[in-house]
Amino acid sequence: MVIEPILEAQFFQHSYGFRPYRDAKQAIERCVFICNRIGYNWVIEGDIKGFFDNVNHTILIKQLWHMGIRDRRMLMIIKAMLKAGVIKETKINEMGTPQGGIISPLLANVYLHKLDQWITREWEEKKMRNGTTIRTAKYKSLRDHSTITKPEFYVRYADDWVLFTNSRGNAEKWKYRIKKYLKENLKLELSDDKTLITNIKKKPMKFLGFKIKMIPHGKGGKYIGYASADTEKIKGKVEQIRKDLRKLKFATNQEWLITDINRINSKIRGIINYYSSAPSVNRDVRPFKEKLKYASYKALKRYGAKWIPANQCYNLAPLYPDRTEQVPAIKINGRWLGIMSIGFATWIKTNQKNQKETPYTAEGRRIRLQNTGKKPLTVRAQWLLDSGYLNLIQGVKSSKIYNFEFFMNRCYAFNRDKGKCKICGDILQPFNTRTHHINTKLPLNEINKVSNLVTVCDKCHTLIHLKDLSDVNLSRLKTNAIRKLEEYRKCVH
Repeated sequence: MVIEPILEAQFFQHSYGFRPYRDAKQAIERCVFICNRIGYNWVIEGDIKGFFDNVNHTILIKQLWHMGIRDRRMLMIIKAMLKAGVIKETKINEMGTPQGGIISPLLANVYLHKLDQWITREWEEKKMRNGTTIRTAKYKSLRDHSTITKPEFYVRYADDWVLFTNSRGNAEKWKYRIKKYLKENLKLELSDDKTLITNIKKKPMKFLGFKIKMIPHGKGGKYIGYASADTEKIKGKVEQIRKDLRKLKFATNQEWLITDINRINSKIRGIINYYSSAPSVNRDVRPFKEKLKYASYKALKRYGAKWIPANQCYNLAPLYPDRTEQVPAIKINGRWLGIMSIGFATWIKTNQKNQKETPYTAEGRRIRLQNTGKKPLTVRAQWLLDSGYLNLIQGVKSSKIYNFEFFMNRCYAFNRDKGKCKICGDILQPFNTRTHHINTKLPLNEINKVSNLVTVCDKCHTLIHLKDLSDVNLSRLKTNAIRKLEEYRKCVH
């Protein structure tokens, strides 16, 4: 979006929700950092009543204007979108993911930017006599509580926020002031019942599906911050997966069964990835491991389920090549298709957010590459919609399956596949990109769904459709690539 770079440069540095190169794990890591380096143990767990339903359009438009969005045509478009209910459509699932219009999360951050500024201006960004700010001063000096200003450290993820301070009295004062500010300046209401004040040395606070507590460490009465998964949140997700498992018996054909198993694996992997920043993640998911494994086996039993090592299942081996733990699996076309175990969860250290890491500067992109090893797409998916390319495709393909839905969804598939061939892994360019239908036997209303489209290079696409590969040299392909090629070929031939 054209307005995002302008706004991103102004947002509060410890706002982590719905922003590029930021996520919930970094928000949790920031909270642990505050516990360890500052030692503040009184926390306000903020809850704004019905935030997305109560955004004041006039205040939002004024805020956009003050942040530099002054093109009247752009503001009129945003105003029309607001009237259409684009903000109210936004929902956030338990994993902190926005669901709704793509501009809604950005506008939500714009709206709460005033709150960020007001809170941090009072302490974190407050100018000291020597010209520095609190956040640039030595952290150990913050343990001197003689200051008149009520100290705080603040972290926000969308409309969820927490504020750390040094005493219950200051926490009460901050809660009162924030409640008053929200009502008078943003026309929002702070929920008294759900906005909690917690001493995290005695009881964990809950934030973004995690629990954070300060626990004794070593001698001398020292405490450190410790994050763990909120098992109640995991329990709800596991119950939903068990419902999905029970629905497997209604699969009408093999293709639907494979699709449903892949969807279940995606949900399990989502839990594993989301909570991987918790050091105790493997212990946190342990109560659900056996129940989910045997529920999976029971669901697949009617299809001839066996207990097979995960690294022998063709769908799990690329993700877990060293996992020999047995999982329930069924044999399809001579290969094992398994359901992964939630017990595969392992801790992955999350680093503090580097504030220079952003997609809108060359330095920010370089830092991103250093941190993740992931190169940005060399081309944008938008070229897939260019008129010249559409004419080229339409001139070759006259079948009714190559309709509007196909041309739109192939862009989503391209981005999902990170601009690489799903078989050989080569980076794709406009001249050698093909979008392949995995299952061509699906009805017209299903065949062009993103889940049935895969992005491949021209060479691999030809290999998929060749009837005989006996005379073809496949030495350029690795073992996993050949396995994927065979998988796609079986759906065609």
